[in-house]
Amino acid sequence: MKVSRRVVCLLLTVLPLAACTPAAGPAVTSSSVATAVTLGPAGYGELKLGMTPDQAKATGLISDPAGSATGACGRYAYLKGAASNGTEGRLYFSRKLGLAAIFGYAGVGTPEGVGVGASYGQLHKAYPEWKPAGGAERDGRGQTAVPGNPAAVYLVEVYGGRVVQLAVQVKNQDCY
Repeated sequence: MKVSRRVVCLLLTVLPLAACTPAAGPAVTSSSVATAVTLGPAGYGELKLGMTPDQAKATGLISDPAGSATGACGRYAYLKGAASNGTEGRLYFSRKLGLAAIFGYAGVGTPEGVGVGASYGQLHKAYPEWKPAGGAERDGRGQTAVPGNPAAVYLVEVYGGRVVQLAVQVKNQDCY
């Protein structure tokens, strides 16, 4: 099939624009985290730290809250799009504090561009004060301040030089 020079030029003009059009939903690469909704500083989109389970459910961003209302943090739910097991995308509700912690999952990152899969270097560049607890040099679990919210912290776990867990939580959470 013979393609005219005019068609080729037209395609070369249009295709690069199509390739640059953002796809729907979050995209994760090993070098950056780009998300439509970020984790922090006050929560995750319309989902805010301190909300009751009913208020959180009304955002449409979470699964039905489960668990028992007894104990400090017996109620939990998951962000829609998360695996709904373990801590990925899990929310913890404190009887006293409301929504106390929101754990991210692959594709969810902070406004500063750190998410699950980010390198230690990316984490340290965005949050130079982050240090793992227990005196480890790079790997481990630690907290860092959330820019723009002095009442919250990011809980970040690094293993093998990569972020493997990320949460935004009330500074004085009583769940774990």
